[in-house]
Parts: sequence; C-alpha cells; structure tokens
Amino acid sequence: MPDIEPFIGDGTNSKENPHDFLRKWQLAMLSRKGEDKDKIATFKLFCSVGSAADTWFKELGDADKSSMTAFEAAFGTRWPLVEATKKTSAEYEVELLGHKLEEKDVGKKVEVYGREVFTHVAWAEQVRLLVVGAGVDPTKASIYLGQVRQNLPDVLQDELKGSYENWDAYLKAVRELPSDIVLRIARRLREAQAEKQAIANQLAQLKNARLPQIPASPTAGIRRAMATTSIDDIPQPPRFGRTGVNQNFLYQRVVAQNATTFPDLPSLTTQEKTELRQRIDSIPIQPDTPAGQTAYQAQVASWEQQHGRSTRVDHTKPYPLTPGTAPACSGECFKCGTHGHISRECALPRNNWLPDRERAWRRLCFMHLTAFQRNQVQSINLVIIGASDVESGNGEGPSA
Repeated sequence: MPDIEPFIGDGTNSKENPHDFLRKWQLAMLSRKGEDKDKIATFKLFCSVGSAADTWFKELGDADKSSMTAFEAAFGTRWPLVEATKKTSAEYEVELLGHKLEEKDVGKKVEVYGREVFTHVAWAEQVRLLVVGAGVDPTKASIYLGQVRQNLPDVLQDELKGSYENWDAYLKAVRELPSDIVLRIARRLREAQAEKQAIANQLAQLKNARLPQIPASPTAGIRRAMATTSIDDIPQPPRFGRTGVNQNFLYQRVVAQNATTFPDLPSLTTQEKTELRQRIDSIPIQPDTPAGQTAYQAQVASWEQQHGRSTRVDHTKPYPLTPGTAPACSGECFKCGTHGHISRECALPRNNWLPDRERAWRRLCFMHLTAFQRNQVQSINLVIIGASDVESGNGEGPSA
C-alpha cells in the first residue's frame, strides 16, 4: 500500500491537491477485495482527525457512499478539480531561448526521471520538452536551433561542430557527448575558475583588507604647524653683474651635502604635459588619521603590485602622496610636503623626509608643470627661488 499523507482538505496547505489524494487512495483500494461501499468506508482512516475532510465524510449521505462512482462525484462537488494554467506557445518559446547551461555546471550530475545523468543531458531533455511545448515538431523542424545552441558553454559547442537538420539530430549529438571529454572540459573550467578567483582574492585583499593600524605620523604636528605658517619676504639680494661674477659673497650658495640628487628629467611634449596635468591628482590624498594611513598603505601596495617594487616614477606613473600633505605643484616643500618654507630650510631630519618616490614625483610634476595649483591652497609668501632650490625641492615658475 502506498504511503499516503492524511487528507485535510481545508485549503490551508497549498501543496495538498485533493484530487492527487483521491487517486492515491483509489490506487490503494485496487489491491483491497470487497464491495465499493466497504472500500469507501476506509476513507475516514485516510483523513486527518477533526479535519474538514473528516467532517465532510461523516456528514456524507449513504447514497453517496454506495458506489465508487457516486463517491467520486460527491468528492468532485466538494473539491472541484482546479485546472493548471496552460502555457502558451509564446511562453514556451521565451523559456526555450532563455534555457542555458552554465559553465560552472558542466560535468555535474542531476536526476532526470529518477536516473542520474550529466547536466548537458538534462539540458537537452528540457530543451526537447520546451520545443514540443512551443508547438514545434523536433523530428522535422530546426526553428530557434541557431539561437539555442549559443546557450551551451563555448567549450561544449566546440565539440558540436557542423549543422543539424532538426532538433532531434542536434539533441542526440548533445546527449552522446563522450563522458571523458565532458569531464576533462569540466576539470579545465574548474582550474581556470580557481585561478581567476585567486587573482580576484589577491586584488580584493590589496584594495579592501584592513592593514595593521598605523599610529599617527610623529611629524604630523610639525607639518600642520608649517602649513599654517607665513614667512615674510626677505630683502632682494644684489643681482649678478654683467661679467657673471657674484659681487656680494654674502649670498653665495653652497649645495647641501645631505641633499638628495635626482637624475635629469627628459623633456615632455605638449600632449604629455596635458596628460600629466590630468593624472596629477588621480590618486586622492588621504587624511592624516589612522584610517587615512591604512588607505595610504593600500595605495602604495597597489602601486608596487602594478609597477613593481624597483620601478622609478615617471610622468605616466603617479605616486601616492603621504596623508595630510599638500598637493603636487602647489609650491610645497619636496621633503615634507607642506608650505611656508623651501626644502633647504626644512626642519625635518632626513629620516623623516617623504619617501624617495614621492619626492621624485613631486619634483617631476613641478619641473614640467610648475606650481600651477598654488591658488588651491592657503596663500603664503615664498623666498627667492634659485637653481639649487629646484634640485633640493620647492620652486615656482610661470603656469604651464
């Protein structure tokens, strides 16, 4: 006797179909000997106690219990058959054109009609049902075949080259794909996906992972103080004479021994300067806070991953600026990244200077574009600029 769930019949369970229950009960009665009224008497044993179905059977008249035909009629009156909405051909066509087999599912197994089959076999059977539902004879027609073929992954399509006269021929070819080829394709797809995911994870870690919290820079206070300091103009030194001899030795310059030297920069075309101006602020300056320092470390790590740890900056590779510092080309000191002084007068010790790449980037931008962003920061007074100032950091010239 089949296992039958007790019948309730009040409509609260959307999955309970009264006529499915009736058929199961009738199937169970086939093996039972006796007259119809004896079989019908067992109906109450299949009803949930106190349910709507139980109450209905108790109140049912003897005439409706006298034969199976009368009982079925009474049952149909109490629970009319609800016909399922029939799909239109257009709906089948839409579903057919959208039925895809994803790459990630290639080589897996699913159950179809109680048998375990590969997903491409299940896909082919579902396509056949949709073709028939759309009113197409699969033995004669090939309508939509060209579009639906694209719903298989490319790696499987490569194994199904050629043309097919009708749907049956094509679906037969899909079902008969050799298992070893399908499994080999599935393995290659998994390996490629794993490699792709590993790369994505590495990039995500560089971009989003929180790095160890970095304490506030010990020079932050000094830099902030310098940024708000105004230095008055100093008297103009005597100019050089026509002979090129300095007539006032008080103003002779001596190049600092500790100044960092930079290689000569190649000249840039007008187009290259325009592009440099466009990318100069492409990497945002972070605030001098723990969160800003964390974001800055991620920017530096991203730069090194993209360009390499030993790569030098050039006009195509903008470098991240230290949190809390001034923008490039704003008349800033190349050593500490603030305003109010020139680099040769910077109070910071050498071990607190900005990173070499950042100083090189600031100098490169100034040499090619000058201090065109000066009006974007607090107005300050700068001392006279000489040739050695450019080499040691900080300068100003006409706007590029």
